[in-house]
Amino acid sequence: MVSEMPASNSEPGAATREEQIASHAIAARGDERRRGEGEAMAQALFRDPPDVAAQGAELQLAIARALVNAPTLPIELPAFDLTLLAVAAEKRSIDLVLGKTSPIAKLRLQPSVAGAHAATGESSAVDVSIIEVHPSMGRFEPKLRAMARRLRAAISAEKWQRAAAHAQQLARIPVGVPIAFYRQLVPGVSGQGLIRVGFLCNQDCGICWQDRSWGRFEAQQVLTWIEDLHAAGARSLIISGGEPTLDSKLETYIRHARAVGFDTITLETNAIQFSKSALAERLRDAGLSDCFVSLHSGDAATSDAITRAPGTFARTVAGIGALLAAGVPVHLNCVMTREGIAHLGGVPDFVHSQYGNHPALQGLMLSQPSDPYDRSLLSAIIPDPDQIRAVLPAVIDRAFALGLAVRGLDGPCGPPLCAFAADRRITNLAPISEKIAGRTYFPACDACAVRHACFGVRVADAEMYGDACVRPLPSAPAA
Repeated sequence: MVSEMPASNSEPGAATREEQIASHAIAARGDERRRGEGEAMAQALFRDPPDVAAQGAELQLAIARALVNAPTLPIELPAFDLTLLAVAAEKRSIDLVLGKTSPIAKLRLQPSVAGAHAATGESSAVDVSIIEVHPSMGRFEPKLRAMARRLRAAISAEKWQRAAAHAQQLARIPVGVPIAFYRQLVPGVSGQGLIRVGFLCNQDCGICWQDRSWGRFEAQQVLTWIEDLHAAGARSLIISGGEPTLDSKLETYIRHARAVGFDTITLETNAIQFSKSALAERLRDAGLSDCFVSLHSGDAATSDAITRAPGTFARTVAGIGALLAAGVPVHLNCVMTREGIAHLGGVPDFVHSQYGNHPALQGLMLSQPSDPYDRSLLSAIIPDPDQIRAVLPAVIDRAFALGLAVRGLDGPCGPPLCAFAADRRITNLAPISEKIAGRTYFPACDACAVRHACFGVRVADAEMYGDACVRPLPSAPAA
């Protein structure tokens, strides 16, 4: 699910997952619902698990021992004038992170597909590729090639299997991921708790702030956090991910949340899993209150391009239908992206054609994208503000004409109010309580009649489009 959260300022090819996550935490941006732990959470008593950093370090060393007989990490490699700094585990590969005192390159090890190295014809259990992390890698390239050759020759199938078993464990645990990403009392929203069951997802949206390799905690820990959130005063609970319907214990979490006393339970989802079973009925009966469902376009090809998961649009549409048929209230969330802006005008008609005025359909939230995990995608994601201003008023008019409520545009996930002339059908122009991280104003905003109620412009938008982001309103629109 797409939510506002930290986004990395690190360079492509950051050496370790831990460094990438640290960059996310340092560069924290977000809306009122998604900022850091905050004062409320600092006062809460969470029974957190032991720090997983030590477990992660043990697994890294176990991998290094299995592959290269390393007695410790980091360890100098005098023959190559480099140091093995760390080990990183991905789904199908293991990275050896190399440098002097900071990462320069990675040697990526994967099971051999050819069975023999092309240059020598020798049998090998692994393929080894060199990945640049820093431009200074060039002067070490001959040594890196020599190291790659030695690894191909030295790593047997048995060594690889032993290392891969440790790597699978390492990839599953959330080493270095801030614990607030998994559980928090939502800052600025009284009595609301948030649980993320993990970051695995069946889509790969470029707009997402998350990395799918961040891992998860065991089910018992999630159940414990649900109890802790209720004890800390939360009475409404959001269950999110990743994609939470991929967790086989989701029904258990919902039942447990009801059992400890939560009044409402909201699921953030892409609804794909609801398309193929009686999952909607089971979760409804377990105590699910409503769903917040991502639907980023009414055009199949555009939606599949945004989610980078071909064929999933149809399953999301079917899943929403299944939720409505089960009587589960559904809030739709359409993130306005550069890819989707051309088809944004068709979203209200698409929703109406699919679901009519179903009583369980709660409305359409229109929001801006958060900073993506892969910041190189920013220019391909952020829509031109002139395009938003040209399209958005007509989208709002059409939605209301069809009886579809529009939400979110006046909140911290929406554009500046001038993007839709501060339409009084969707904003009451109440003063905002506090400035939101990751938002800014231009000098011209000081003359805007609705500045007091506006969260301003996202910093990434301001950096890309400058003062074209705003068109100050000379007077506040009438109610």
